[in-house]
Amino acid sequence: MKIQDTTERFLEEIEKKLSGAQKNKVPFSRFLEEKMDQFDYSNTALARKVFHRVEKKGEERVQYVPVTRQTIGAWLKGSMPSSREIYITLGMAFSMSLEEINYVLLETYMGYGLYCKNIEDALWIALINGLFTIDQMEEVKEKIEDILAESEETDGRSLATMDLWVMLADARSLEQFYDLVRAYREEFRDGAKRFGQCLEEVIEEEYGYYEKAAWFLRDIGCLHCEAQFSKIRAGKAVVTREWLLRFCIALQPSIESIEKLLAKAQMEPLGVTPAEIIIGMIARYKADTVEDSQKIWMMIESVTDQLRQKGYEIDEDLCRKYESVYEVPVWQKWWFSVCVGRQLLHNQQQKDFGYEKNGYCRYVMTDRVLFDDMNRNKKSSLFKKNARTYTEEGKALSWITLDWQEVPSLAIEKGFVPDDFDLEKYEDYCYLRRPSRFSKDFIMNDIYFYSALLYSIWTGKCFQKGNGGLETEELRKEFGSLTFDTEAVLDILAHNLGENAVYQEECDIAHLLDALCRDKVKMDKNRI
Repeated sequence: MKIQDTTERFLEEIEKKLSGAQKNKVPFSRFLEEKMDQFDYSNTALARKVFHRVEKKGEERVQYVPVTRQTIGAWLKGSMPSSREIYITLGMAFSMSLEEINYVLLETYMGYGLYCKNIEDALWIALINGLFTIDQMEEVKEKIEDILAESEETDGRSLATMDLWVMLADARSLEQFYDLVRAYREEFRDGAKRFGQCLEEVIEEEYGYYEKAAWFLRDIGCLHCEAQFSKIRAGKAVVTREWLLRFCIALQPSIESIEKLLAKAQMEPLGVTPAEIIIGMIARYKADTVEDSQKIWMMIESVTDQLRQKGYEIDEDLCRKYESVYEVPVWQKWWFSVCVGRQLLHNQQQKDFGYEKNGYCRYVMTDRVLFDDMNRNKKSSLFKKNARTYTEEGKALSWITLDWQEVPSLAIEKGFVPDDFDLEKYEDYCYLRRPSRFSKDFIMNDIYFYSALLYSIWTGKCFQKGNGGLETEELRKEFGSLTFDTEAVLDILAHNLGENAVYQEECDIAHLLDALCRDKVKMDKNRI
């Protein structure tokens, strides 16, 4: 069965679920139009009062910024918001009470409301009650995490859920809210600890051990994910629903594991937003239909693109596999691209390691190259220094004399013998053909691997074999105004990524490196 056929079925089932979720409900567009008429809001006036969460790439901080008037217009035409901060700030713009926001907006259009024993939801309750502004959300969250980390003993008080809800709703100042969190700190913290333990159990059940899952954890898309994961396991972090959704997208646990995690985090079951329906569908498809993770990611990326075209709102970075790679500055992507090519050519020269007999890239996983090496290098001061040095020289470069940096995942070890895991998972993770033992096929495999890897570095997506030339068009958009010879690069990639690609000297790795280094001048400052 072709991946396209599976994707079509996947999309069809998602749209059925989305359609079914809206039955017997007031259409969001009608609700919005009536409220805007009631408050005499124009699209522009309302947009200034409604906020969505934005992670500042490379700055390790979160901001809440107003939506655009075009976004309001799209909602009036039938599109729908997909995040809680939008629904909550929208409700606040319409002067709705806590109960109205919870039951009229959140439960109706997202499928779940606020649960006061979840510390993140307690924060939203405090915001709705006017104890702080949306601009202060991350600052207040940090303060809450400090309170959860306090070592002073409490009397271990606990409350019924409704009693805690009433007390949170009645808080009249931020300090009073902090006092409530401190008084019931152990209850909030115990919930976080139970979730942390459950998270470890799920990783062990699904992957066997943490290190195997760490490749994916680094790419979930939330800020300092691994540090956050450690805090979560210790019960000292605010576990956000967004973080958990990213976790479920990235690690693709079973539906049973997802339900267990949500329950332990004191969160409502999966709701009816596109992202959450996709997560549930992924879990079921993984178990029932699709065997390998790479194909699942192709389905996710294809389906989310199509849903966005139909007007559904889904965060761009939520469903992009290599988001942490995609977000790095262009000069670091360029430098990593060059270093990978140099490493592959260096490998070809190591004939005493048996390269000519078997090739090497047949055993290398794209995930390992990107998750391990690219993510490690993007924070390396030496890597950054070299990347800037070569991009700011303002002259053409010779890759032959380049003082390139080794890519550890691609480095050949003398006496290396692939195990069953290497052989079994190669095509799953790389989605590439296996080389044969004759002619230049094993060289072509390296060329193919390098070309597909460049696609993932620059788009943040999985390469999909036989995708009708769409890959080069996507790359054209990503390259934009970059100053290397983009047309030459694209011509070579178009040949190498074609369905019937064969070895052609002028399209090999050396010629790709020539194009990447040709006429290299200072990068456009707006792109850096």
